[in-house]
Amino acid sequence: MTSVPTTKPCVFVEGRDDKHAILHLLWRHGLSSKTDPGFPQIESSGGRDGVLEAIEAAVSAGTDRTLGFVLDADDDIGARWRSVAHRLQNVGVDVVTGLDSAGFLGESSEYGTRVGVWLMPDNEQAGKLEDFLEGLVDETHPLLPHARNATQEAKELGAAFSDAKTSKAVLHGWLAWQQEPGRPYGTAIRSGYLRHDSEAAERFVAWFRRLFALQGPTS
Repeated sequence: MTSVPTTKPCVFVEGRDDKHAILHLLWRHGLSSKTDPGFPQIESSGGRDGVLEAIEAAVSAGTDRTLGFVLDADDDIGARWRSVAHRLQNVGVDVVTGLDSAGFLGESSEYGTRVGVWLMPDNEQAGKLEDFLEGLVDETHPLLPHARNATQEAKELGAAFSDAKTSKAVLHGWLAWQQEPGRPYGTAIRSGYLRHDSEAAERFVAWFRRLFALQGPTS
C-alpha cells in the first residue's frame, strides 16, 4: 500500500526511475526543493496500481493541499484515463471525458484538494515513461535509429523482453553507448545526454508549474 503524506503537497509516480527522471528534468528547468518553497514531495508508489490506489487515499487524507499523479498510459490511454477519472470522481473531483494534452487540473469539492494528472508520455498517445524519455534524445543522433534496429534484431534472435518493454530496451541500448555507459534516466537528463526541452517535456513542466503554482526561471 502506498504511503500517503497527510500535509505536504505531493506527486505520486510509479517507481524510482519516474521519480528521478522527473526530479532531474525539473532541475534542468530551474525547479527544485532548494529553490522553490512549494516544491512537492515525490513518492514512488510501486507501480501503476500503487498510483491508482493512492488517488482516493491521498485526496481524502487532508485538505488545502495539492496532489499530482503521474502514470503510464500503457497500451490504451482511453482506458487508463477512465480508470483514473473513476477514482477522482469518487472523491468529488469533476473530470472531463477526454484528457487534454496539457494534462488534467481539478479540485475536490468534498476535500478542498487541488489535483493534477499526467499520463505518460504526452496525454495523447499510448506509451510510458521511456517513450517520453526517447523524445528527449537529440533527433539528429544517429545512434537512436541504430538502437531501434538492434533491439528489433535482438528480439528476432530470441531476446526475452516482452513487446511491452521494447521502448525500455531501446532507451537502455542507446544509453549504453554514451560516454558514461548505462547512466540512470535522471542522471542522463542532468548530465545532458538527454535534453530537457522536447515539446512533451515543455508541456509537462508547464503542467507541473501550474499545478503547484511554481514560478522559477523559464528554460
